[in-house]
Amino acid sequence: MARIAVSTLVLVALVAGVAAYFLTGALLGSLPPLGWGWVTLPVVALIDVLLALRIRSAVSDGGVGQDRSQMHPLTIARCAALGQASAVLGAAAGGLGAGLVLYFAPRLGELAAAGAELPSSVAVLVSGALLVGAGLFLESSCETPPSDDDVGGLAQPT
Repeated sequence: MARIAVSTLVLVALVAGVAAYFLTGALLGSLPPLGWGWVTLPVVALIDVLLALRIRSAVSDGGVGQDRSQMHPLTIARCAALGQASAVLGAAAGGLGAGLVLYFAPRLGELAAAGAELPSSVAVLVSGALLVGAGLFLESSCETPPSDDDVGGLAQPT
């Protein structure tokens, strides 16, 4: 499985941010308030970090294999996919939060909704950034460590 590209995450965040900015302006009266929905993002980030630490421990202790007492390699591959999905979700949420912050911050004095929604928008932005970091950490924890035979792609001396 190939690692997720940073450019992909930046593109997702940019598209989400631009969409949030313009759609908020067009649909401001009909949108529901953000509320506490952002709380799920740090919870998922915490789960990602705990999984990453567990996988790193299993890899360093030689606890990866087919035995019941070991972590199955397919489980690690699934966690890598979870890490990538978390990073993309975090980028989308961070972009959404950035778009909302950019919309509401300059309008604090003229919109009553701006004062009410700005704290939640900042929380979405920060939670999205945390989730991107946790997802990338989980993905990097699932990489196969280099074997002793690998010399970094260099030709071996004869």
